[in-house]
Amino acid sequence: MAGQGDRVWPSRLIQRSIAGLLVLIAVLGGMFLVGRAWFLSSLTEAELQKPNPSPVAVPSDPQATVTPHPLDPVLEIARRSLALHRSRDRDYQATLVKRLRIGNKLSEPEVMKLKLRCRDRDAIAESAGSTSESQPIASDEVEPRPIDVYLGFEAPKSLAGREVIWRQGFQDNLMTVHEAGFLNLARLQLAPNSRLAMIGNRYPISDVGIERLLIKLLEIGTRDRMLGDCQVTIREGVEFEGRPCRRIEVIHPEKRVEIDGNKFEFAYYRAEIDMDVEYELPIHYASYVWPENTGEDPLLDEEFTYRDLRLNCDLSDLDFDPDNPEYRYPSR
Repeated sequence: MAGQGDRVWPSRLIQRSIAGLLVLIAVLGGMFLVGRAWFLSSLTEAELQKPNPSPVAVPSDPQATVTPHPLDPVLEIARRSLALHRSRDRDYQATLVKRLRIGNKLSEPEVMKLKLRCRDRDAIAESAGSTSESQPIASDEVEPRPIDVYLGFEAPKSLAGREVIWRQGFQDNLMTVHEAGFLNLARLQLAPNSRLAMIGNRYPISDVGIERLLIKLLEIGTRDRMLGDCQVTIREGVEFEGRPCRRIEVIHPEKRVEIDGNKFEFAYYRAEIDMDVEYELPIHYASYVWPENTGEDPLLDEEFTYRDLRLNCDLSDLDFDPDNPEYRYPSR
């Protein structure tokens, strides 16, 4: 009997060991499933939908990528222009001509006398260190300088006589406005992005100016570079508004691209930039969208022209004061 019991005991031990091992596997499996569920629940929806890395993904600084792109020379021109503008130009005057497509309708040309002054230029130049016109602006240095703006509308007839002054960070960041004609009764205080201020506009007054335009070009160009190929033409010896310019033209033959199952649409079909050779600044920008019907010409979407640009003309506080006797603001 004793011998028979000795033979049974190892069998039971094996059975119990197997059962224990199965229990351990079940516990570990449960822990894995619980841990995986917790990890997935901790991710944001955007992270869950994030596509896998692909060849089109590039670092935030396009210069760091190995594969060249047709937009690289354009981005380099924009960076150099922005660095030069920041280090050299404290203010300027120009006649600004603007056209925008609002809905399906292209606006009449709006002609405005523009005065713009950049503030804290010395502090920004110091923080930029040895930035020179030959060095590109880094991606974390594209925050625009604070500005003071005066706009005096000359056309169309319905807007002629309107004046707007905005000093960034002053008067609760409100614009001082007066309308033309019979509405020239009082000074209005409006937020730049208020519904009334944005009637007939795409952009608030806080987006006006050459520095903001250059930053916009860099942002759009960097995004387009990530989305794929395009056609780029750079022509020397072009004249625009009587000024010698270098003309940059960018075309997207296809309206949309698909990357890792995600569809992206380009902001424009064709963009045209005229860089003033003497100033090394953009004095004209126009973008066109795809025509409504095949075979038709592309549609002008937006256009900004800086005529008679004069740099560093020593604008003073009086240039941004509604009580300036040269302006037509009504009395308080």
